[in-house]
Amino acid sequence: MQTCAAPLVVDLDGTLIHTDLLWESLVLFLKRHPLQAWRLPFWLLRGKAVLKENLAVHAGLDAAALPYDEVLLEHIARQREEGREIVLATGAHAQLADGVANHLGLFDRVLPTSGGVNLSSHAKARRLTELYGAGAWDYVGNSRADLPVWLACRHAYSVTTRPFRLADGRQTSQLGAVRGGLLGPLLKALRPRQWLKNLLVFTPMLASHTLDLPTLQASLLAFAVFSLCASSAYLLNDALDAQDDRRHPVKRCRPIASGALPLWLGLAASPLLAALALALCAAFNPLLLAAAGVYLVSTVTYSLHLKRLLMVDIVALAILYTMRVLGGGAATGIVPSFWLLAFSFFIFLSLALLKRHSELGRLQRDGKDKTHGRGYTTADRLPVGIMGVNAAFVSLLIFILYFQSENVLILYARPAWLLGIIPLLVYWMGRLWTLSFRGEVNEDPVLYVSRDKVSLLVIALCTALAVAASW
Repeated sequence: MQTCAAPLVVDLDGTLIHTDLLWESLVLFLKRHPLQAWRLPFWLLRGKAVLKENLAVHAGLDAAALPYDEVLLEHIARQREEGREIVLATGAHAQLADGVANHLGLFDRVLPTSGGVNLSSHAKARRLTELYGAGAWDYVGNSRADLPVWLACRHAYSVTTRPFRLADGRQTSQLGAVRGGLLGPLLKALRPRQWLKNLLVFTPMLASHTLDLPTLQASLLAFAVFSLCASSAYLLNDALDAQDDRRHPVKRCRPIASGALPLWLGLAASPLLAALALALCAAFNPLLLAAAGVYLVSTVTYSLHLKRLLMVDIVALAILYTMRVLGGGAATGIVPSFWLLAFSFFIFLSLALLKRHSELGRLQRDGKDKTHGRGYTTADRLPVGIMGVNAAFVSLLIFILYFQSENVLILYARPAWLLGIIPLLVYWMGRLWTLSFRGEVNEDPVLYVSRDKVSLLVIALCTALAVAASW
């Protein structure tokens, strides 16, 4: 086996992994010890190395649940097979760096932050020069902080597409997977397709037959506000759940979980979107401000805690759906009827249960027993399904009883046409649940419905019957 004289030194944060362990540790610490957040500034005042050490001890980061650069790993493995010394030099704390090295089994030496010294930039360059001599090692990095290290090494490599130019006239060569831009991942992380759920804000306007321009404008404002709030919550949720999502066959492709979107950017964008939503409400509709504020607090509470509680998460999701209807009422000044709110709660309760049911079905097919970050096991799939089917038919019963209310006689000229909606809803909900038991519905039934031709046809027919009943 031929030995290469120059060791290959690899950076960790942003290079070997598509994320930063300081931010990962910070999020996990706040998630697991929220009442100890007051300690962070005191740790930072004692130095960045002290902050990293305390976060590493308290966060409990799992090295196996990190987004690694697979292309770079393959290159490192080939170099090691050829007898080259492979060194992990990182600003991450020793506990985290050792965890990564032990998990991968590719490194002959680990040089981490320890002893109060933050091993990055000039400190890293000095340490490597002391060990190997100037220009006697190659280095793979990713940011301007690595400029002193590149300048002191033999061959300079960067995982970024654009090369860095060094003070001595050299420039870095690209190595590892090609990294993309941030705009695309950020837009994807906002989940604009999920904004379909916010069409519920138009329900009070449509249900009351108040079809005028001011009401439409107020509903559009509510749609924009709830979409901003929802995207803010999605970013926060994805940042908090990054570790769990990376173990999931589908969610691991989310921008933050995969590392395509930096964790810090998601955490920064989330409050900005929430502030923009509340500012729009304050400028145009104070009542909508109250509704959006309650919705925002509820979504954050759901992301932080409620979604981990058995059945509490299901009820919370149904309430969040119904709150969109209330938000539309707050924006337009139209008070939703008891019938509308009761129907909304139970049909969305059924859809929330359908989401959990399909998720548990996927786990069962993958041979797993328990969801990460949730309070369910695959043994719960049957009772979840039973409750979901019952909730669906309770919503249908409420719709039938609605025909006996005075609202129908006031709003509809030919209410008999509404009877045609009942068999359509029975067919639609029955079909969705049957497909879920077969494992043919993905984990988000709303998105499934938006792509399902049969569901779209049923919705179109129900709309046509409601219009016919109105004339």
